[in-house]
Order: sequence, then structure tokens, then C-alpha cells
Amino acid sequence: RVSESRIGIGGTIIKMNYHLFKTALIAAVLNGSSTVDASSSTRSLQNTYETINGRSCFRSLDGMIESMTDLVAKYPDLIAMESIGKSYIKKNNPSRSKYDMNYDLPPGYDIYAFNVTNANSARQSSEKGKMLITSGVHAREWAPPELNARFIETLVEGYNTDADITWIMDHNEVHAILYVNPDGRFISEKYPSSYWRKNLNPEGCGNGVDLNRNLDFKWGDRNGASNDPCANDYHGTSANSEPETRAVVEYAKKLFPEDQRKDDPEGQMSTAFGEDITGVYIDIHASGGYVYYPWGHRDAKSPDNEALEALGRKISYFNSYKLWAGGQPDFMYEAAGDYSDYMYGALGVASFGYEIGDDFQQDCARFEDEVVPINLPSLIYAAKLALKPYKDVKGPDIMEINARVFGGRVRVKAKASDSKMVNSITGFSNHPTGNQIITNVYIYLDVHPDDYQVGDKKYNMEVLDDNWDTSEETVRYDVPTRGLSSGRHTIYVQAIDSRGYRGPVSSKFIDIPAQNSNLRGSP
Repeated sequence: RVSESRIGIGGTIIKMNYHLFKTALIAAVLNGSSTVDASSSTRSLQNTYETINGRSCFRSLDGMIESMTDLVAKYPDLIAMESIGKSYIKKNNPSRSKYDMNYDLPPGYDIYAFNVTNANSARQSSEKGKMLITSGVHAREWAPPELNARFIETLVEGYNTDADITWIMDHNEVHAILYVNPDGRFISEKYPSSYWRKNLNPEGCGNGVDLNRNLDFKWGDRNGASNDPCANDYHGTSANSEPETRAVVEYAKKLFPEDQRKDDPEGQMSTAFGEDITGVYIDIHASGGYVYYPWGHRDAKSPDNEALEALGRKISYFNSYKLWAGGQPDFMYEAAGDYSDYMYGALGVASFGYEIGDDFQQDCARFEDEVVPINLPSLIYAAKLALKPYKDVKGPDIMEINARVFGGRVRVKAKASDSKMVNSITGFSNHPTGNQIITNVYIYLDVHPDDYQVGDKKYNMEVLDDNWDTSEETVRYDVPTRGLSSGRHTIYVQAIDSRGYRGPVSSKFIDIPAQNSNLRGSP
């Protein structure tokens, strides 16, 4: 949404070795570490993929499609790829004479969506939480598709290695659309000085439609979009007029339940959706360092602001981004007909946007050293909330888990907080969801709390200071290992506050050695 400084870059293509953060380091951030060393955590996914000239950290449009195709082939049970629509050029095949510009036209592209989940888990798709994450809406913003792709790869590569990622993949589906606007991306990569933003619809002014003003919620509001075809924020001739918009909208409607939508979304804007809503949506843009959420078309809070602001604050705990939302001091300007307001207002999901980095054509040093390490953990955190975002975000977070096997038991120590993440923004008053006392912290052994049944192993952890009387507590419990098979087991930890809210689940793998009943030692 924000205009930033511009730099000129050539448009040819080079090769690179692809870099990705190790999932162990991402897990360390989720468990309370504040920094990650990007330079010490790189690896090659395959051999080489094409990158944008001058930006070896960003795969080109063609290089990205190739690398994602390879990822799907390598992990067919963890990621699926499908075409959900066609770009304007591919769908309409317009005449070159319609364009008043000296650029080669793109060949036209399919718009691809990726479903990242364990296809062989016990849960059916209808039972899984859904997260949809989009990028590449504005073509000149180079970093968002790469961050989105790295998130996908972190999940796929982290399955069965990182405990949190494993349960996320077993219980939820993360759907990703890397390039909503592939035609525009082609122009931006080949002609960087164009700073191409919109799609390639030539009608009107010949420079496209802003896809982030084209959606059928508050479409055409003059306070947040333009009816001038030459303007950067031109909203198109009608709501959902563009094939790229329709592709994303129809895909989202298939993901998120129809029964949670309102009959008249704009007429019922003041009515809350409530805590039983399911689904999380995130749209990644550049730049400026903001997290935004509804409302965006006006400077006013939505009726579900308590939950949306709580999640916005918790995302900011990871990336320190400012909150750009109605009723917040850093609300910048109105944006009408955008994805964030549509996904919330029309479909009911917990909807957010990121403005990452400080430039449309982000430099690689800052992308690798800052943008990736502060944002990947926030995306993993949001993925945990996909099933019950408006409810679980109000509960306490597990800030740290430590486990040690000794003497026929596993000593588990954890830190839980109702306040730390949601009240971390300097200058902001305490949020209503972050003032409650921690009342219980439970361990679940080899069963996720959502799957718990009577007879499963569940333990009530003990508070170390003997009093459940604050919003932050350190707890401990010795889990007996007698009768457990040797090998890997999973510990799930969940905290509850005095309002009865259960927070997001955190987990850890533990290894039980053979003949564990004969172990001796001391903590």
C-alpha cells in the first residue's frame, strides 16, 4: 500500500542457489528466541533456479514455477498444485495494438494455488482448519512471492522434523497463491524501471486494473479507490471484473464455509461474526513495515476487532510492524475493494495483510537478514490458529517448552503467558485479551488437544511458585515413561486463562530410549 524509494535494476535473468531457513531455527523463534542468523542457516533445495537480475535471493516468475513443480514432485503427499484460473493475457489474448507501451507482452499464465497439508493424516479435508495466503497482487513488489514460497517450503521440509509444523500439517491446510498477477510480474521483472503495479487489462488507459481495489466489498468507494483508468488504484469497470480477481475469490469460497457468510455483507457490517468462525487469510505486500486488518476502507474498528487486533498484535510481536487498521494511530489511508476487507467482510475469515521490507525491489541483504527471519515465525503462528482464530487467539501462549528424559520420567518445563505477545507494542495500552490469570497448563502425550478423548494421557502441570495468580506462569511436570515404547513421542502443551480461553498449542518431540524404566539420574 505504501510508496517507497525506488532503485533501477536491469531486466535479464541469472541463476542462483536457493536459500531457506532451517525449520529448527524457526521453531527456536517460536519458542522465545528473538533473532535468527540467516547466514548460518542456508541450504540448497535443488540445484539452481532462475532469479531476477541483480536479486539473487528472488526467484523469477519462471524459476519459481519450476521450483514449486519440483517441490510437488518430491513431496506429493505434502503439497498439491492446481491451476485455479488464467491471467488476463492468457484468457483474452488481446491484440498488441491495444497497448500504448514499448514492452513485450507476456505469453499469459495460469494462476496456481498450492495446498500444503499431510494428505494422509487422520483428519479429512472438511475437518481441517484452512489458511489462505496470497502474494504478487502488485507486480512491482518483488519480495512477497519469495517469502510466501519460503513459508511453503518451511512447512513441507519441516514435516516430521519440527513438532509444531508436523501437527499444523496434520490438522490444517495452508493454501498459497504465489502470483495473483503473473502478467504484471512478467513486465516488472523484464522492465524493472516500469514499476508495473496493475494487471494487463488494456481497456481505458492501457495500463491495467489494480487487483487490490477490484473486489466485491465496498467496491467503487471513492475514498479508497479511483475510477480513473490511468490511476494506480483504478478499481476496474465493475466488482470482480478481472479474471485474476475471480480466480482468487472462487478459490477462497471453496475453502471457507458458506454458512459463516452474511446474507448482506455490506448491510450487516456492524454485526460481529463471532468466535465460531474458521479460517485465516493473509495477503503479503511490500513495503513499509505494517500489519493491516479490517477495516481498511475506513478508519473505524470492525465488530470483531477484539480478536483481529489481538492477532495483529501477536503478529507484531514477531516482526515489530506497526498496526495499520481502523481505529489505530498508524492507520495510513483508506483502501476500498481490497482483499483484506473482502475476505473478512464477505467470507468472515480472520483477515490480514503484511507490508514487508522497505522497498518495492527489496535488496537481498535486508530480505535475508531481516524480512525472512521476522516474518516466517509469524506465519507459522498464524497457521496454528486456522481452525478457530477468533477464539484461540484470545488464550494464553506457550512461550517456551523444555523437556529432559531422566530416571524413568520426562521432566517438562514450560512458560505460559496471556499478556507477553499481545501487549508487546510500545505505547499501546494493555489489550482486553491479555489481562487474565493463567489457571491451568496441560500436557497431552501423543494426542493433540483437539483430538483428546477420555483415556488418553493428559497431565495438569504444576505452577512453580505454588500460586496461579498472574498472567505469566512457569510450570513443570514429570511425565512417567514406564510403559512407553522407545523412540519418538510428542508432547503437546496448552494453557487456559481465567476467562476459559484455551490458547494456541505448542509441541515438542521427545525421544524415549530403550529400557526407559531402568533409567537413573537427576534433573
